[in-house]
Amino acid sequence: LQLKSYPKTLLSEMTSADKDKFLKVFDQLKTELINDFDTLPGLSDDLKLQLKSYYNECLQTTVPGGKMTRGLSVVRGVEILKGRALTEQEFFEASVLGWQVEWLQAFFLVADDIMDGSTTRRGAPCWYKFPHVTQDNGINDALFLENLIYKSLRRHFKKHPSYVQILELLIDTTFQTEVGQHIDTNGTPYADGKRAAVDLSRFTLDRYRGCVRYKTCY
Repeated sequence: LQLKSYPKTLLSEMTSADKDKFLKVFDQLKTELINDFDTLPGLSDDLKLQLKSYYNECLQTTVPGGKMTRGLSVVRGVEILKGRALTEQEFFEASVLGWQVEWLQAFFLVADDIMDGSTTRRGAPCWYKFPHVTQDNGINDALFLENLIYKSLRRHFKKHPSYVQILELLIDTTFQTEVGQHIDTNGTPYADGKRAAVDLSRFTLDRYRGCVRYKTCY
């Protein structure tokens, strides 16, 4: 297999204009998902308004707050594979996929913060630490974030020839990462409903390799 030689401009960091376009795609996806509450039967307007307000804040707080490296890498990867600048439609579709990766990361982070009892994330309180959220809502919100991945994919890629492969990739990546999370979390044993004293015998190279491969590689 011979790799093509691409112009350096394709391999350089994305411009601020590209990042702004990428963020605008998030705004569109968020608006579409929030508006889905209006289609739910049997709910009063007051309940729909409550759901829309809460999850608008949830998505804005948990999804785009990082460096967006994972999502932007998807866009750049498509550009490199094509060997040229993307059309507007290609950029949009690559950005949609990039945001699904960011959404997946947000789902993992919200859940991981609860499991670890963390207090801050990206220099701000963890989502579940917000006074009106708490752990009870945080657990459900993590599940909600994961679900939104598949709603957006269905909306924008249902007729794409690679739709099933994209779904399977995200499902497999979620499974692999959750295996890694279990290996990591159980580096310290549990007893009587809480973490037991640190047992250094569990900090093995085998466990380390499992964490590295399954929690961070896929």
